[in-house]
Amino acid sequence: MQASTNHGGQRERNDRRSSKLSNTEHWDRLSTAQRFAYYTLSKLGYQLLFVRRQGDLSLAITRLGVDVATIDNWGEVDFTPKISLRQ
Repeated sequence: MQASTNHGGQRERNDRRSSKLSNTEHWDRLSTAQRFAYYTLSKLGYQLLFVRRQGDLSLAITRLGVDVATIDNWGEVDFTPKISLRQ
């Protein structure tokens, strides 16, 4: 990821936000445990928004209406994650 500083001192990122991944690409980024957990959530109506990766770990972000849930690398679901999504 590249970052540069503009005149206001804020960082501008030239990263993955400039291109969107397809649902298949997000699915491919899930661990086996995350896939099983997401399958259960999808039956409840949750949609997979994206998968955030840091090294060997990934965090799947899902949403049902205004409710957000995350699935960690081991398939543990957090229905009250401390994250904010951009509008």
